[in-house]
Amino acid sequence: MISFSFNNIKKLPIVGVLLLVVGVMLSSCQESLEDRAVRQAKEYTERYCPTPVVNYSRTDSIVFDQERHVYIYYLSFCGMLDDQKVVDENRDRITDMLTQSVRESTGLRNFIEAGFKFEYVCHSEKTPKKVLFRIVI
Repeated sequence: MISFSFNNIKKLPIVGVLLLVVGVMLSSCQESLEDRAVRQAKEYTERYCPTPVVNYSRTDSIVFDQERHVYIYYLSFCGMLDDQKVVDENRDRITDMLTQSVRESTGLRNFIEAGFKFEYVCHSEKTPKKVLFRIVI
């Protein structure tokens, strides 16, 4: 026989609130890695881009291509780096720096382990439609 008392009724709202909280927590954990990548790229772009110029470059925006699983960083090369000849002469050095940056980034570790790629598309500041350098890591 099941007994029921008035004290059990008082506990029902608390149980309901707890179930609601747990439900919200579980549904928020359901964000896929791809959805998280899209969200983080968008939030970073809205909050920080364009970034200040550092080492003759700035980040203009970041997007995540869900079909290809590729983070795409759009940069502008500025000052002395905004020259195709200089970029060509330093292509290996730029490649090494970008590759090392991706590998050492703790914030990208989950994405790297999931097999995501990282593409850098570097435009000229003076001639924005001109791509000076492009690499997929």
